[in-house]
Amino acid sequence: MLSVYQARRGLLVFMLALIATTFGSIWLSRLMPQPTLPTITFSLVIGVFLSYSPALAALIARLALREGVKDVSFRLRGDWSSQAMLIAWLWPVVSGAMTYGLSWVCGFTRFVWTSQGYPYGSWGPENLLGVSIYGMTPFGAFAVRLAASLLFAVIGCVQSFGEELGWRGYMLTRLFDARIPLPIFWNGLIWGLWHVPYVLMLTSNRNLPEGRSVSLFFFVAGTIAGAYLLGYLRLRSGSIWPAVLAHASSNAVFTWAFNGFTATNTFWKGELYLLSGAVPVMLLMFLRRPWTVRHWPAIRERRGSTTASIGGAEPSATS
Repeated sequence: MLSVYQARRGLLVFMLALIATTFGSIWLSRLMPQPTLPTITFSLVIGVFLSYSPALAALIARLALREGVKDVSFRLRGDWSSQAMLIAWLWPVVSGAMTYGLSWVCGFTRFVWTSQGYPYGSWGPENLLGVSIYGMTPFGAFAVRLAASLLFAVIGCVQSFGEELGWRGYMLTRLFDARIPLPIFWNGLIWGLWHVPYVLMLTSNRNLPEGRSVSLFFFVAGTIAGAYLLGYLRLRSGSIWPAVLAHASSNAVFTWAFNGFTATNTFWKGELYLLSGAVPVMLLMFLRRPWTVRHWPAIRERRGSTTASIGGAEPSATS
């Protein structure tokens, strides 16, 4: 753990570096030659490229302040590691079934395959395996798309790893060490606001599920909600990997499976995303508090040397 002064200094350097790397990555992405015909591969490569600006900002802060990388915690073996990885992988399936599924059953939206819009049209990760959902029943096609999205989440960790190195690998633990009130809330807010320049400068309105301002509002609110789950997984397990997997799994499952099979007017897209992110937050409210904060995985025989408790301010933020 760092002193309050060291942690706050690290946060300041990180934020300044994040601004520079974010706008630098946007500038570089605009210089990249565009393919004659848009391809999924190019979109994915650009997404991975842009997602590493938080990782680069964290690296700059570590080098500038001569900090090590031990607190990133790449180790996975620990008392709660297996449970954390399973929750990380499957949470969007459970949350999506509760929110999107309820909207289908109640008639607020329609359960049907749709090729419209966000972000890759009719493309789905099942195409990588040579499987097509054309001609299948809606339920069978959804089952195939959902399974393919879960498998693709493992590949998607390449992208989410870049973000999580910054958000949960650097920023989150320093917010706690710096004794900033409501650290997970601020972690989620900055995570969401970081996406705004990319949307404004690189995304057209036709690629957004709703109007630009509405989409941004619900997206930022959703990242704040999601930060509580990802933060809980990171802090309880003491490892960055559950947060990386949870981030990748939500991107794949919500984008391609649930949104890909939800026909609705524009009112419901952002709302369903936000409600899906809020489900685990509501569940976390019932957990015993204060939560456990581990900078590193806790091995049973060394539990006392690796475990600390969250102070009283943060648990109340989940209420």
